[in-house]
Amino acid sequence: MTKKSGVDISRIALLRVIIFLVIGFVVFKAAVNIIDFLKTAPLFEIKEVMIDRDIRFIDPRFWKGLKGTNIFKVDIQKLDSQIFRQYPYIAQLKVVRQLPDRILILAKKREPLLQVYFKGKFLAVDKEGVALYYAPQGAVLPLARGIPLEKNRVFLGTRIRSKELGEAVDILNMFGLSGALKPWKLTAVDAGNLSKIDITVGENMHVILDQEEPKSKIELLEMLVASHKIDLNKVKYIDLRFKEPVIADNLTDVPKG
Repeated sequence: MTKKSGVDISRIALLRVIIFLVIGFVVFKAAVNIIDFLKTAPLFEIKEVMIDRDIRFIDPRFWKGLKGTNIFKVDIQKLDSQIFRQYPYIAQLKVVRQLPDRILILAKKREPLLQVYFKGKFLAVDKEGVALYYAPQGAVLPLARGIPLEKNRVFLGTRIRSKELGEAVDILNMFGLSGALKPWKLTAVDAGNLSKIDITVGENMHVILDQEEPKSKIELLEMLVASHKIDLNKVKYIDLRFKEPVIADNLTDVPKG
């Protein structure tokens, strides 16, 4: 009796293996048919490529041959990489399949905040300290001075590693977020000496502060503006490095040190 039971168990195990293999083959065959359908059905031929309106300046040759192509045959990562290499000043780039027949290219254009004169050209930098592009001529942007840059540390589309540049970017961002100070025309920021960061307003008015709590110093400047203690037409410089701000009128030189 024991021997017969062992035979029955072996037959049941074999039957289970056969059933498993049959089911596996059916599933595999179905998967192959589904994949073949997805890659050949006219339903999934690309009919439209939609571009985020912020980046409509992108050369349309990147997606010229996509229409009529099967949506599953498009190398999304390759297309994403090609666009980013050509336009490193694009942020949050993402190429997406929208079934059944549409490709979406989503992104935001980084806007320049300041410029740095470097290697005979003007390097535009955004509000996150990311290097955007080089231009032969300066733009209508604050010029950051005293920024030590090395060629092997500057890569377009990536953040520049510089303490001085970081301070300049943070300060200009604070000015831009201030309702009272945003209208001021900032033309330059010298961050070469972090104990005396010199911001040029207009042609020859200066705001001077340091790296210690710049936010509180700019808030103090806002209070001075709100109290009408500053006339941009008369003030030569405002030094915020001390407990009491120093406001100088009609001087020919900015303070030393």
